[in-house]
Order: sequence, then C-alpha cells, then structure tokens
Amino acid sequence: MTHIHRRMFLVGAGVAASLPRIARAEEAIWRIPVTLTDTRVLVECGLAGHGPFRFVFDTGGTIGLIDMKLVETLKLRKLGPSTLALRGARKPYPIYEATDLVFGGQLRQPSAAFAGVEKFNFRDGAVGSLAAGMLTAVDGELDFANREWRIRRGATPDRTGWTRYDKAIVSYGNRNGSSFLLADAILGGKSFRFGLDTGWTGAMQIYRKTAEAAGLWDASRWSPAAPDGKARVVRAPSLGLAGTVIEGVIVTILEHPEWELFDAGIIGLPILRRFNMATASAEKALYLKSNGLPAQREWYNRAGMWIERSGRDARITVVGAGSPADSAGLKAGDLLIGADFNMLVERMYEPAGGKLPLTVESGRARRDRRDLVLTLADFLG
Repeated sequence: MTHIHRRMFLVGAGVAASLPRIARAEEAIWRIPVTLTDTRVLVECGLAGHGPFRFVFDTGGTIGLIDMKLVETLKLRKLGPSTLALRGARKPYPIYEATDLVFGGQLRQPSAAFAGVEKFNFRDGAVGSLAAGMLTAVDGELDFANREWRIRRGATPDRTGWTRYDKAIVSYGNRNGSSFLLADAILGGKSFRFGLDTGWTGAMQIYRKTAEAAGLWDASRWSPAAPDGKARVVRAPSLGLAGTVIEGVIVTILEHPEWELFDAGIIGLPILRRFNMATASAEKALYLKSNGLPAQREWYNRAGMWIERSGRDARITVVGAGSPADSAGLKAGDLLIGADFNMLVERMYEPAGGKLPLTVESGRARRDRRDLVLTLADFLG
C-alpha cells in the first residue's frame, strides 16, 4: 500500500503532487476497484480506521462531500466553513478533516477535507462523494468495462484508438477545488462543448440556447421534469461523441444554465459509462474510447404529467405535449382524487405498458369527475 505524504484540502485536488516520485522510464500503476451501478460509480474508502464506506466518484464535483451522520459517528474535526454552490444555491457548508483516507485498500492519504451535507441523496449506499480531482489532477483512467480506476505515474501508455481532447481539463470557481472535464460532442448536427459529469444520473442536461441551436426546443413530444415540471425531456435523434454515434438519446432541457462553465450542458453517467476515460493532467488532455458496454434502460416520466400534493389528492400542474396524459385529455389544474402521491410518482417512471388507474376531477366547479386508466408509453419515440 502506498502512502501519500502531502495533505490535500480537497479530496483529489492535489493527488498528482502527492504521489511518490518515480523515474520517467519507470511506470507505476495503482489499480483501485470501482462498482458500477445503474446510477453511480462507487469507490470503497476507509476513514480514520473505520469502514470501508462507499463514496461516489463525481467528476462534476469541486469538493468531496460527506454525510453529516458519518461525520458525527466518526467525530471528525471541523476545520471551518466554505461557501459552495450545491443544489443550485450558494451557501456556507462546514468543512471537516478526515484522517487516514484509504482508496480501495490500495492508496492511503493521511488527511483530507470534506464538506458536510445533510439529507443529500448519494444513492446506492454511498455516504459521500470524491471530487473531480481524483481524475483531473493525475494521469488516471476510469475503466468502466473492467470496473477499475487506475492512477499512473511514469511512462505514458499508448493511446492508439482513443479520441484526444485538448484543453479539456479546466479550472473554475473555487481556487482550491478540482478542475473539471469537458469534451466536444455533436448534437443536432452541431458541435458543442459539454461538461462530463459521472455524478449526474441523467443521460444529458442541456439549456434552451443549446436546444434551440440543435433543433430540440420545439420538439412535438416532451415530458415534464424537475424542477417543478419546468424542464422538458425530449429525445434527440443522435449524439456523436469520440467517434461513436449514439442513437435516440434522452435529453433534459432547462431554460437557463445552472453553471457558467458548462453553459451548453452536461453529459452524465448513462452515456459516459459507455466510454473509458483517461487523463493526461500536465497536458490538460482527456482521452475517450468506446468500451462496448450496452445502453441502460431509459428512465423518464412515461405518463407525461407533473403533479403536486393538494391535501389528500394530487394536482396536475404540467402536461407534456404528445404524452399519454395529453392524449387522455388531462389538463393542468385537474385533481387526481385519492391518489397515493409517492406511489403515483414512482409508477410514472416505470416501463411502457404500465397501467395507472386514476379518478380525475376537472372544471372550476369540481363536478366533472371521471375514472380512467392511463397507460404508460415510450411516447418520445
């Protein structure tokens, strides 16, 4: 097991400087297992002699995060606050020191710092996340096909068959934070530079100006999505990335960019997992190579309606064009009488063919009540 001797403030930000010096002619590789689920890339990490615990490998993160419950259990030392933009808002978060951080039983770091968060749904049993610097600050590889994160020191491997992206490792915002990954991709016949975010569980998220340029904003069929049904989910005919064309990509469209650096949008894990990713940190270069992994089952609102709680019932607030809800004549403002809100939301994301029995009350007087069965469909085509 290798010991890293330099303390890092942010997990991943200083890995390159911390690794042992090796003659250039030599090569050292640290092979750290990763788990790939439907929604996450996970790394097993020990903390302060405890664990291992699951952490999300998040190339969209500027700083490592940790659940406050674990902070309290391990009695981590508080370093102070730091203002971060998480969940779409900037506010102070407490920063904690974690000692004796061990990645996958292979690589040890004496000390690192995490931002403490509460009620943050990391999913798949994870208790925190590792920032983008785990890949951007080193010559590293995320090999999804072989479920392995590799850190290299020394000789540069042959990258024949890989697509290289220059100026792909970019610093932004937090001066102590991680650099991020960007790559050019073809959407709607036009090239855009997208952020690459392994922590994003959707296939793609773009913004209105990108959607308009790619011919997606006025799609005849769309489904509402968060936040509050204001986003649109559409199907793009294709996405071109690293010499590979992916047909029929599900794309979420928001009105305005959430982050200036990724002003065209981001590509998430459902697409990125189909490419192995490698970095040449000193050159600010990224390499991508198709790995042959199959596409995942698509996940979107196949009912095509957005609902909110309304007492013991649910109220429809948005109906997507060309959706099953639209075809059934459902309108914004309709009440779904006696609906189990949580169960209904969950069921709307089930595969096509699912049946949703509904009692609908329409009209200002609320006297027009009818029963119907809504059939989920892959209506985006």
